[in-house]
Amino acid sequence: MKTEARVFLGVTAFFVVIGVIYWFASYEEAGAVMLAASAIMGLVAGGSIWFLSRHAPARTEDRDDATIAEGAGPVDVFPLHSVWPFAVGLSAALFATGFALGFWLVLIGRRALAISLIGYVREVRNETLPSERTNR
Repeated sequence: MKTEARVFLGVTAFFVVIGVIYWFASYEEAGAVMLAASAIMGLVAGGSIWFLSRHAPARTEDRDDATIAEGAGPVDVFPLHSVWPFAVGLSAALFATGFALGFWLVLIGRRALAISLIGYVREVRNETLPSERTNR
C-alpha cells in the first residue's frame, strides 16, 4: 500500500504547486479553491492509505525482492452482473442534487442511498472466490 500512498501524496503535491502558481497568476478565487480541494482530497486518500500501511504487513507488491509467482492467484471477488452499483450511483446523485434543488430530495436520496448500499453490501458478502465454489 505504500506505492498507492506515494501516488496520492504525489497528486497532493502536484495540486499544491499548481494551485499556488494559479493563485499568483490569476488571483481568481474559484479555481484556487477547487485546486485546494483537489489537494485536500489527495491528502486525505494518501494520508489514510499511508497510515493504514504502517500497521499492516508488507504486501507482495510492496516488496522489492518479490516474484511474480508470489502474487499469483485470485485477488478478490467482484460482483459481475449486478444492478446495485448503478443504484448506488443514481441514489448518490439524487442525494447530492437535493442540496441544490430542495431538502425533500435530500431525504428521498438519503433513504434510496441507504437501501442501495445495504443491497450492494449484502450481495458482495454472498459472493465467493472461484476456488471456493462447489459444482452443483
